[in-house]
Amino acid sequence: MIIFGWRVVFFTLTRGIFHCPDCGGDRDYRRRQGRNFFTLFFIPVIPLTKTGSEFIECDTCHGRWNPGVLDVPTTAQLAQMPAMLLRMAIAQVLRSGDYTNAAARSRAVAVVRQAGEPAYEDAALNADLGRPFEEVRVEMGRAASALAPEARESILRAAAEIALVDGPLTVSEEETLSAVGADLQLTRVQVTGVISLARQESGH
Repeated sequence: MIIFGWRVVFFTLTRGIFHCPDCGGDRDYRRRQGRNFFTLFFIPVIPLTKTGSEFIECDTCHGRWNPGVLDVPTTAQLAQMPAMLLRMAIAQVLRSGDYTNAAARSRAVAVVRQAGEPAYEDAALNADLGRPFEEVRVEMGRAASALAPEARESILRAAAEIALVDGPLTVSEEETLSAVGADLQLTRVQVTGVISLARQESGH
């Protein structure tokens, strides 16, 4: 007697680390999806169509979530986020002015190193300057909400101070600082106040 039928088999697409809502901390996960199989004597032998949506499964508690759960930063990502946002903000402002100015570039590298990236150097700054403008804006907007307003104001002020190294702000630099402030989810009043403080500090 031949016994055949259909069965769903779940495959692991990728692995990684995420913040598990149930465990309340960083855990290993598997990104999985099911696929229908034709079975012969209960053994999957012929793959058929995919079934259901992809989901994230925690290796510890085995809870399952929509892939959107990966947008929540892990502890390690949160620790790196201030320096990452600072890099993006500085690059945005630098390339709206004279990004070849040696003093401004040197100050930018020093500020990022102090923020937690001791290996940051001129080559990394060039790479940051080469990233597409809109891509950076989207990434900043997505990450900014994880930081307190004071931290976001500090990032904008650092970018403004670097822009002021080579003299008063140009129209292009002011517009970029306003855009960066918006991407950091700061109000217009906060942005104006931060830029004013940076001007006072620089004497411009």
